[in-house]
Amino acid sequence: MNERPATAIVFSCDEGYVFLARGLVLSLAAAGYPNGEFKLVLVDLGCGPESLAWMKDRGVEVVPLDPALIPQKIMAVITPTQRAMAMRPWLSELLPQFEHLIWLDCDTWLQNGDVIHCLRAGANAMPDAVTVAPGNSHYGMTFYTDIEHTLAMQRGWYSNCCEPAFAKQIAATLHYSGGVWGLRRSSPFWAHWRREIEHTYPTLAIRYPDLVHLAEQIALNIAIFKSGLVVRLDPLYNFHCNTGGAIRLPDGRVVTNMMLPPREIGVLHLANWKFLSQQYIELKLLYRGGEYLTPAEWAKLAR
Repeated sequence: MNERPATAIVFSCDEGYVFLARGLVLSLAAAGYPNGEFKLVLVDLGCGPESLAWMKDRGVEVVPLDPALIPQKIMAVITPTQRAMAMRPWLSELLPQFEHLIWLDCDTWLQNGDVIHCLRAGANAMPDAVTVAPGNSHYGMTFYTDIEHTLAMQRGWYSNCCEPAFAKQIAATLHYSGGVWGLRRSSPFWAHWRREIEHTYPTLAIRYPDLVHLAEQIALNIAIFKSGLVVRLDPLYNFHCNTGGAIRLPDGRVVTNMMLPPREIGVLHLANWKFLSQQYIELKLLYRGGEYLTPAEWAKLAR
């Protein structure tokens, strides 16, 4: 009988975002993943044959999403791309052969492998908890220049899917990002997350449709707040570049320059790519500054 692999490093994309996912895979390879202890899994949402072949050539296991895992009341209100968010509370069912699951958004890339060790350490320290980083922090520019925007955003999230007293209470706490996290398959947190996500999607679809794309993260935060099952990850290991403060040094390292000494960013998250892609390209914040992209991909980005 084969021993169950300990950890799966999981990401998901369709053909539209596979060019960013390739940067993630290359950065993981540079850090030594996958290996005998850590498997790398792509949950395929519709990648083309060439993209899937590229992934398999680099040791990535490809698993198609089973849409039946996602409740119909959620499927009815999301776009095909949003399945990458909506499915996350059911990953333990999609990948039952793994004891520990690490999720990385496809628009992230690793500058070093420390995040994997941190997420494993969080699971060992508190097996029932999710290990996750705040979505905003003192490493980012907006923390200093527009904290009211963050608070107003959070009030908007929770007031549209929670009772007023609870919404006021949770909106005053710093939110966590769903872009990078780790969770044991046996954790009761999965059930908390599923319960909240089954409420947030249909509720927001009625009350505030423009927030549906954030329903999974809102549900994640509600589940964390109610259960208390959380280990905090340093935001350097899920650095939201849309908050500002990331700079590539002449030696090639990307650091946050909001305070001294500059700190190397462990995981860059190219959040809000649709609107900030040109800024990220100009600042050379893609993996290897985007050197890995093909001429065809550069031409597409130029359009």
